Amino acid sequence: MELTSLLKPLAATSQTDLALVVLLLPLLAFMLLFFFGKRLPRQGDWLAIGLSAITLALSVWLFTQTWHTATFHTRTTWFSLPGGTMAPFTAGILLDNLTVLMLVLVTFISTLVQLFSVGYMHGGKGYSRYFAYLGLFTFSMLGIVLVDNLLLLFMFWELVGFSSYLLIGFWFERPAAVAANKKAFLVNRVGDMGLLLGLFAFYTFFRTFDLEALRTLVSSGSWLQGEFTVSYTLHGHAWLVEASPLFLTLAGLGLFMGCVGKSAQFPLQVWLPDAMQGPTPVSSLIHAATMVAAGVYLLARCYAFFTPVALTVIAVVGATTALIGAIAALTQYDIKAVLAFSTISQLGYMVMGMGTGGHDAALFHLTTHAFFKAALFLNAGIIIHAMHRGMHHLSLTENLDPQDIRNMGGLRKVMPLTFYTYLLAAAALAGLPLFSGFLSKDAILAGSWAWAQTMGGGLYFIVPIIGFTVVLLTAFYMARHLWFIFFGSFRAPFAVQALRLSVGQEVERVMALPVLLLGALSLGIFFSLNPLSFSSSWLLQGISLEALTTHSTLLAENLVQAVSARDEANHTLHIVFGVLSALLALAGIGIAVSRYKNKPAGMLQHSRPHGALGNLSYQQLYFNQVYQRAFVRPALLLARGLYRVDKRVIDYTLNYGSKWLVVFAKIMAWFDRLVVDGLVWLVAALSRLVGGLGRNLQNGKVQSYYAYSLFGFILIILYIVLF
Repeated sequence: MELTSLLKPLAATSQTDLALVVLLLPLLAFMLLFFFGKRLPRQGDWLAIGLSAITLALSVWLFTQTWHTATFHTRTTWFSLPGGTMAPFTAGILLDNLTVLMLVLVTFISTLVQLFSVGYMHGGKGYSRYFAYLGLFTFSMLGIVLVDNLLLLFMFWELVGFSSYLLIGFWFERPAAVAANKKAFLVNRVGDMGLLLGLFAFYTFFRTFDLEALRTLVSSGSWLQGEFTVSYTLHGHAWLVEASPLFLTLAGLGLFMGCVGKSAQFPLQVWLPDAMQGPTPVSSLIHAATMVAAGVYLLARCYAFFTPVALTVIAVVGATTALIGAIAALTQYDIKAVLAFSTISQLGYMVMGMGTGGHDAALFHLTTHAFFKAALFLNAGIIIHAMHRGMHHLSLTENLDPQDIRNMGGLRKVMPLTFYTYLLAAAALAGLPLFSGFLSKDAILAGSWAWAQTMGGGLYFIVPIIGFTVVLLTAFYMARHLWFIFFGSFRAPFAVQALRLSVGQEVERVMALPVLLLGALSLGIFFSLNPLSFSSSWLLQGISLEALTTHSTLLAENLVQAVSARDEANHTLHIVFGVLSALLALAGIGIAVSRYKNKPAGMLQHSRPHGALGNLSYQQLYFNQVYQRAFVRPALLLARGLYRVDKRVIDYTLNYGSKWLVVFAKIMAWFDRLVVDGLVWLVAALSRLVGGLGRNLQNGKVQSYYAYSLFGFILIILYIVLF
C-alpha cells in the first residue's frame, strides 16, 4: 500500500464547495462586524443573523444530499517537505452522516442563539463585538466538524478555545469574568497538551494526519505476537510499523485528553461552572452545540484509534464525571450553575457511552442534549432578564442576586410560556418517557450494561450502575430546580408581575421563538417514531459505526462487535432498563417534591446546604479547593519566590553591582587622569625642560660659552676650597 496514493488530491464537488461556503460565512460575519459593526444599522445584528440563517439553510441542504446517500470528500496538497520520508501534508473537507448532522446542529443552535441575543443583549455595551465573537466561535466549531485531518482539526480546536476565552470574558470589566476566562483557557491547555502528544504519536508511526488515510492504515494492520503491525510504502520505500498495545493505548488516551479538557471531564471539569460568567446565550451555545460537544465529536472521529484498554479508561472517566456533575448539581442555588453541572454530568454520560462501545448512543445523546440544554439555558436567560427588569423597576441593585433561585418562586403563573418550555426541556433532561432524553439515555444504559457483561461482569457493572444512579440524581435536582423557580410563592421583594415585559406580553417575541422551537424538539417523537424505543430511531441508525466507518475496522473491533452482539441479545433487558430508568426518574421527582412542597417561602429563601454531604455537594466535592492547594498555591508561591529572587537577588546584584562599577570606573578615571596622565605629563615636561636647558647651553653664542665656562670654573674652585 503506497501512502502517497492514499493522500492523492480529490476533486471538489458542489457539495464540498458549498460546505466551504458554510464554513466561511460566519468568518465573514465576524470580520464585518468586528471592523465595521458600530457603523452598520442596528450595529449589524441583522447581518450576523442573516448570514447564520443562510449557513443553516445550506447545512440542511447538505444534510438532504448526504444523509444515508453518499460521502463527499475533497482533498488538496497543502504543502510538502523535501525528503523521501515525508508524506505530503493535505487539507480537505469530508462530508458524511456525522458531519452533516453536526453542521445542522451547530448552525441551528447558533442561529437561534443569535436571534435570542437581539432581545437579551439589546442596549448592552459592545453589542456588535458580541455578535462578531459569536461568528468567530461558530466558524471555529464548523472548522472542527468539516476538516479531514487531525492537524487542521487541532488548529480549529485551539481557535475554539480562543473564541470561548473572548466570549466567557465578554464583560471584561468584571473581575469574575476575567478570572473565569483565564481559568477556562488554562485548564483547556492541559488537555490540549495531551491531544498534541497523541496526535504526533500517531503521526510518528503513520506519517500522516489525514483521518481517512489513518483509518485505512489501521484497518490494514494486524496483531502479530502481541504487536500491532502495519506495512506500507512511502515514495517506493517500504515501511514496517510495529507498535505495542501500550503505545497505542497511550496515544489514544492522549487524544482523549483533548476531550477531557474541552468537554469538562474528570479531573478537568472545574472550568465549566465558572464559564457561566459570560452572557447566558453564550452559555447556551457552549453547552449545547459547540465547545463541549467538540470533545465528544473528537472521540467519534477518532474512534478507530482507541484500544480496548483505552475505551475502558474512557468509560470509567465518563461514569465518574457523570456522577460528580450530578452530585454537585444537587445543592446549587444559581440557576445557571445547576444547568452547568448538569452539562458536566450529561457529557460524562456521552463519554461513558463512547467508552462502553455505544458510539452511536453517545452521539444520539449529544444531539438530543443539544436541543433540550439550549432550551434550558435560553429559558434561564429569560428568567434572569425578567429578574433584572423587576429589580430595575424598584431600583433594586444591591443585596439581591437575580440568578439565585431562592429569590424566585411562583413564576409559572406570570411566565407560562417559559414554564412550559422549561418543563419540556427539563423532562427530557430527567429522562422521562416520551421525551428525547429518555431515548438517548436508555441507549447508553443498555449499551453500558452489555459492555459490563462482555467484559466479564464484576466491578465492570459499577459503570452502568452509576448510569442508573445519575438518572435518579438528575431527576431530583431538576425537580428541585423547577420547584424553586416556578412553584410556591414569589420570594423577591417586588411584585411578580414586574417580571413581565408588559401586562399582555411575557417576553420579547425574538426571545420567545427560539425557546418554543427548542422546547418542542425535546419531544421524543422527532427522533423516533416509537418514542419509547431507541432502537427504532432514524438518527441512531444514521450515526452507527457501520454507516460511518464503511470498509474500515477499529483497533477495538472485537470488543465493539462483542458488545453489540450482547446488546442485541438483551431484548428483555432493554424493556427492564427502560422501565427502571423511568421509575428512577419518577422517584427522583417524587423525592424532590415531597421534600420541598411543604416548606414555607421564608425557609426556601434562606435555605442552605446542611451537613457534611450537603457541603460536599455545594462545594463541588472541593475540587477547586484541592486544585487551589495542590497546584495554584504552589505555582503562585513558586512564582512569588522566583519574583523575589529576581527582584531582590538578581536585580539587586545588577543594580548595586552597576553602581559599584560606576564608582570603580570613576576612581579608575581619576587615577588615569591624575596619576597615569600626570606621570606622562611630568615625563614630557621634564624632557622638555632638559631639552630646553640643553638647547640653551648650545645656542652658538661665544659669550654664552664663555660665561658657562667661567661659571664651571668658579664651581670647581669652590669645590676645592670647601672640600
